[in-house]
Amino acid sequence: MRKIRIKDIFDFTTPIIFIYIIIYLGWSKLHYKIFTIEFLIGIISFLSILHIIIFFGKQNTSSYKSMTFLSFIMLCIPILFHIFLSFFCKKENHFYDEKIYLFISLILHMLVRITYFVRIIYIKIHNPIFIFITSFIFLIFLGSILLMLPASTTEKNISFIDALFTSTSAVCVTGLVVLDTSKDFTHLGKIIILILIELGGLGILTITSFISYFFRNGFSFKESVFISNFLNMKTTNNVLSFAVKVVLLTILLEGLGTVLIYFSIKNSNNLKIEINNPIFFSIFHSISAFCNGGFSTMSKGLYSYSVRFNYLFHLIIALLLILGGIGFNILFNFFTYIWLILKKYFYKIFRNQNIRNPVHIVTLNTQIVVITTFFFLFFGTIFYYISEYSNAISEHSSFFGKLVISFFSSAASRTAGFHVMDMNTMNPITILVTIFFMWVGASPASTGGGIKTSTFALSLMNIFSLSKGKYRLEIKKREISYEDIRLSFSIIMLSLIVNYISILIILFLDPKKDILSISFEVFSAFSTTGLSLGITPYLSNGSKFVLIFLMLLGRIGIFNVMISLLRKNRIHYHHYYKFPKGNIIIN
Repeated sequence: MRKIRIKDIFDFTTPIIFIYIIIYLGWSKLHYKIFTIEFLIGIISFLSILHIIIFFGKQNTSSYKSMTFLSFIMLCIPILFHIFLSFFCKKENHFYDEKIYLFISLILHMLVRITYFVRIIYIKIHNPIFIFITSFIFLIFLGSILLMLPASTTEKNISFIDALFTSTSAVCVTGLVVLDTSKDFTHLGKIIILILIELGGLGILTITSFISYFFRNGFSFKESVFISNFLNMKTTNNVLSFAVKVVLLTILLEGLGTVLIYFSIKNSNNLKIEINNPIFFSIFHSISAFCNGGFSTMSKGLYSYSVRFNYLFHLIIALLLILGGIGFNILFNFFTYIWLILKKYFYKIFRNQNIRNPVHIVTLNTQIVVITTFFFLFFGTIFYYISEYSNAISEHSSFFGKLVISFFSSAASRTAGFHVMDMNTMNPITILVTIFFMWVGASPASTGGGIKTSTFALSLMNIFSLSKGKYRLEIKKREISYEDIRLSFSIIMLSLIVNYISILIILFLDPKKDILSISFEVFSAFSTTGLSLGITPYLSNGSKFVLIFLMLLGRIGIFNVMISLLRKNRIHYHHYYKFPKGNIIIN
């Protein structure tokens, strides 16, 4: 008979605590004995004893001990923080406050435990793309369950399809809604949506890699290869450090965005009437903007009258969504460039030394993405200003107001999902151009969707190169690899095929809906933009399932799905032979 170890007991507590957390969140108003503060203290004390025994045990691996130590730290931090507030801030000890801090301790403990479990999974499964896709599907279904809890919604009953749609839209950072986030969800429901947006924007495996950094003893080369696939890196060097930088940069920019949003709405009396908590409002919109989520706690979104003419607020949101949609690799490369420039001038002014920067600090990828993004922002702003001057933006009397709204629409139409104009009054030409902007989307390795700016730029430049009679694509004395060009055209063709088929299916399921509105909805879902002409809540369940599939496909990448389904884990020998060439008449 197998002897039961302390480690087995510790592992067995994980699903029990997870179920306890779900019940507590969903039915917190029920005064069961298991929801008392004494019971919470008993659970945390028991877990603390198990942590200490395992950490000082000799039979456990160093990696498992590292995880246990981090889990114990996460278990203690909220409690110590509460003690600090109570002792130094002269804060009265309320029963409810203590209960909340104890509950947060359990949640942080579970986060570390789930991270370790995910790490074991992707070590044993030899398909990183499959794990990447599965992580999003798991998070979507978990979010659906949480949103269906009685404490998450103001109504007693919420259908599974609506919960699934909302969860998918949040995880895939889309912003399409079938329910009113402001009225149909409680404060807990909004917090769940916000967490889903954050996890979906960064990717649950990025969070996993971030936490893995703190118990990386025994970290293998195989895990480095897998995580480099998750983070879209070309190398396995410092993959965990890169994950840490991504998470910390996200927290920093979202924190800065929260502060700026708070001060931009601080003196708005109209907004104070519509919202109860300005701090939560600022946090929610900062995270939703940086992650390109498109969700808002106001019924009409950013078109609500309370913020419709707050141009500073619009500029802050636009800046956040641009930073979130340009890609983390671009941001780090740009910050490195700024740092080296400042360092160069510092040495020149204060030390009278001339230092030379490394060659090619700004990579070719950064140049292509930045130039393409600037092109879309600039010409998009001009287009919206001219196209809607006497229409959707006519309510803004000043030139500055019209310019800000045009700039915001140009930035948001490519992936954000926020709208500051009445979408139903836009001209047909504006709608068609917006569909094109949504289709292109944001940049690679970002929180946005679409076929990506670099994909569009490479394909366009390759067309010009072929037109000039060149058989290679060369940009700034660099030859672009044939694989990248093939991948770009493949993504474009697949996206058009999927969108076209989806439009046909929704037209069949909802024949009374306008084809332009359906096309707009389909491209918005696939590009995870979230803009809508107002037909989302009124679609049939079948059409909603089509949009759910499109949002998931757009977030994880259509080519990732193809690779997961078709590529087999075996050695490929196609590099070692060639068939005779077959010529096909193209044009």
